[in-house]
Amino acid sequence: MEKDLVRASILLVDDEFVIRKSLAKELRAERFAVTDVASGIDAIGALQKLQFNIVITDLMMEGIDGFGVLKAVKELAPLTRIIVITGYGDLRTAIDAMHLGADDFLVKPFEIEELIFRIRRCLEKRNLIEMLMEKTQQLEKEIQRRGNIEERLMQNDNRFRLALDVASNGVWDRNLSTGETHHGENWYRTLGYSHDETPVFEEILHPEDRERVLKLGEEHISGKTPLFEAELRLRNKAGDWHWVLSRGRVVEWDEQGRAVRIVGTITDINRLKQLEARLLRAQEELRRKVQERTEELQATQLALQRAQREADEAQQFPARIFGRLELFCQQLEDSSVTERQRELINGLRTDLDNLRPTGAS
Repeated sequence: MEKDLVRASILLVDDEFVIRKSLAKELRAERFAVTDVASGIDAIGALQKLQFNIVITDLMMEGIDGFGVLKAVKELAPLTRIIVITGYGDLRTAIDAMHLGADDFLVKPFEIEELIFRIRRCLEKRNLIEMLMEKTQQLEKEIQRRGNIEERLMQNDNRFRLALDVASNGVWDRNLSTGETHHGENWYRTLGYSHDETPVFEEILHPEDRERVLKLGEEHISGKTPLFEAELRLRNKAGDWHWVLSRGRVVEWDEQGRAVRIVGTITDINRLKQLEARLLRAQEELRRKVQERTEELQATQLALQRAQREADEAQQFPARIFGRLELFCQQLEDSSVTERQRELINGLRTDLDNLRPTGAS
């Protein structure tokens, strides 16, 4: 496996110069053969000229983005494994890329050791697929040698192509007539079960997912949909719920045209779902804090308005008092008063003028 790592050729696609050059330097230090390009169109050009074991591409790029690169890899080099890179706020795009056939993903920022681990896992998957191709070719030759049974060879080829299309973290193969199900090595590894344990799918399926998933399965088996595909939760060996993307297709029918066999895979999206849940919680916490702050500001604004009204009323109160006293003095002067009383009234008016606030009229 170490020799495979040394020989592995990698196409690195990222429009951010510093990130691309830094990753390329780190990967070359690990003795990978790295070709780095800055755009999706350059990546497609490289794929048309050279063969790569792995393509590592950023999803968010100008022009032809990571999804365009993913599509080109599937068309030009089906055996090439794909790792997509996305930001923390773009987890949904990573899930979409996994739906379209990406083998793994990384969320920025990440450590080079984590990338090396995912490269190693993708190379293991590629080796398994190449072994499957070799075994299939041997089987085809054996079938031809024993009688060239064309129909069986065609069925085998169709199943092999299906395996290439949906190969991921675990294969499942179900006989619809007997209900018997066989699982691949990665299926057991992903969910933690041992080979002598054969959990029934319906029994380890999350109750909240059961009705939706079984309905999707029935729709495909009855021919209403070309592919069974669902995000669902399975109970793993530890008793925890593990998120997977399950995809499958009917590969055998009886003489009456009824489906008798369905084959598919699971893709591990548990970490994506955990990150997505953390992001939703963070967004909800932010909305809560914004709401609290808004309510505090509204309460403060109401208090300020109330204080302003009280201040205005307090400022107007002396003016009303002085106005009434002035009117009272005027009425006294207009009445018949003695000279002594007039002197007292004038003294009162003088005192009022001295006490009147500045600006009061």
